[in-house]
Amino acid sequence: FFDAAASIVSFNNSGSGTGLRASSAPSIKQRDAGEEKPADEADGSQLSSDQKVPSSLALDEGDTAVPGASAAAAAAEDTDKRAEGEDEEEQSMDAKDLTALSGYSVPVKIRTTLPEITKGGPSLNLWSVIKGAIGKDLSKISVPVFFNEPTSFLQRFTEDMEYCDLLEIATLMPRSEDRTLFVAGFAMSNYASTFGRIAKPFNPLLGETYEYVRRDKKYRALSEQVEHHPPISACWVEGKNYVYHADTNIKSKFNGGSLTVVPTGVCHVELKLPLEFLERDEEKTAGKPAQAARINEKEGYFIEHYTWNKLTTNVNGIMLASFWIEHVGDLDVRNHRTGDHTRITFMQSNWMGKNKFRVTGEALNRRGDKVYDVAGDWTSKLVARPVGGSADQDAEDIAPPAQMDESNTANEAVRYSATNWLQVPRKPFVLWKVNPRQTKGNTYHLTTYAMSLNDRPKELEPYLCPTDSRFRPDQRAMETGEYETADAEKSRLENKQRATRRRREQGELAAWKPRWFVKTHDEDSGETYWRFTDEYWAEREEAAKKQSKAIEESAGRQPVDSLTIWNNVEDIF
Repeated sequence: FFDAAASIVSFNNSGSGTGLRASSAPSIKQRDAGEEKPADEADGSQLSSDQKVPSSLALDEGDTAVPGASAAAAAAEDTDKRAEGEDEEEQSMDAKDLTALSGYSVPVKIRTTLPEITKGGPSLNLWSVIKGAIGKDLSKISVPVFFNEPTSFLQRFTEDMEYCDLLEIATLMPRSEDRTLFVAGFAMSNYASTFGRIAKPFNPLLGETYEYVRRDKKYRALSEQVEHHPPISACWVEGKNYVYHADTNIKSKFNGGSLTVVPTGVCHVELKLPLEFLERDEEKTAGKPAQAARINEKEGYFIEHYTWNKLTTNVNGIMLASFWIEHVGDLDVRNHRTGDHTRITFMQSNWMGKNKFRVTGEALNRRGDKVYDVAGDWTSKLVARPVGGSADQDAEDIAPPAQMDESNTANEAVRYSATNWLQVPRKPFVLWKVNPRQTKGNTYHLTTYAMSLNDRPKELEPYLCPTDSRFRPDQRAMETGEYETADAEKSRLENKQRATRRRREQGELAAWKPRWFVKTHDEDSGETYWRFTDEYWAEREEAAKKQSKAIEESAGRQPVDSLTIWNNVEDIF
């Protein structure tokens, strides 16, 4: 299973991998103290329909919040509801391959290069642009397209998923402090793609969307520009055994020598973990958790919720035309169910460059005891050293769980985790390592992952939402080196957006309302966030049926205009 990790990872394959039988999931009345309680000790209370679930993710059908309530009773009530003539295939998303969508074929084809640019870059008087931006918020300034790279900020948001394997590894670990550490590694990895990137993504238009589906990694992502003043983007990613979502309002200010970018908003991860983890010794001896477990008794898993805030970013060396990016601050990742906490500090360098790109940190368990020291560079590698372990040994790699990719659904992934759990070694190990980045033909210093984001293959194009970033003409022209066209198209789209806003202000158009997200409140972090309504993928498949029928009737000659088959979607391009 782990070819490169056999010597450093304790790997348990106690079952055949065929999964957990429905009858084997214990009926647990309360899971907040790491032990099973008799049914007669349960308080019998149930969450009323209007009670808020203490989590960022609304309960899926079949999920039960159990803060001392009877999970068995909740599961029985859920079973009764399911018996009312509902189609079983529509009952649980956990039994579905979420990535089996029209236009995404198997085997997976991922673009790893950009179109070749044969002409030189545009001529530009840098100072003529800079002097008018000093002291201003750049999100409110229209800058020439030559400062852009051929990606949208919505696509840049999706780059957070490059190291999603860290989340899958976390779902295999029975110790909650280990899971929290790996989620923190994922949170830190989000910044690696910014190294060497000096151009800015295109600001999304209001209502612009971006979907990204990886059948090989078994996740699907959807982002939408939900507000314009201030500009707010929301992103929601569904993996087979995790959810990642975030929204951010980026404020930036230029002072002449450097650019400071301050994002606001909270990032969330929710892991689906096998119920067996609640019965293991690691959980029972760890101490009382901060919250009761949110249990889906029917599907055999519980959910853990993690949150953290984005960091401040400085772009330095602008006046010297020697740009470099620095992230500074504390990345605090909290496990809200258990109270485990990992903090990774991005250090600020001094004028001589000391501590440039350096990060340090520590992981605390639910009792507040330090269990790991963390150190490294956010540009290359992060190493974790167990407290009490050998500090003299070199850190060794932990191979990604390749066999996890064979699981297509949440049910399969949870069953796999129950019988194929991992324990990290009691010696230094590499928590995260940067992926190689190609240099040939890489005009914009993009990662290989980022090069795939704006790809629009012919077999996918008819099924994309007409507001998808891939259809932006300015961004497409920028990618192929047609700079003058890109600049003209960027101005046209901005003017079109202003005209639409004026029509809304004058009452000619209905007030703006995001199509795929709604604003709500998260009990754990105490912050508001944008929740995905789950409508996008259903609407996409309905539109895909109409599109496939039209293509078939035209003998494959011409698909219909997507704007005519997607409901309540505006023409923004």
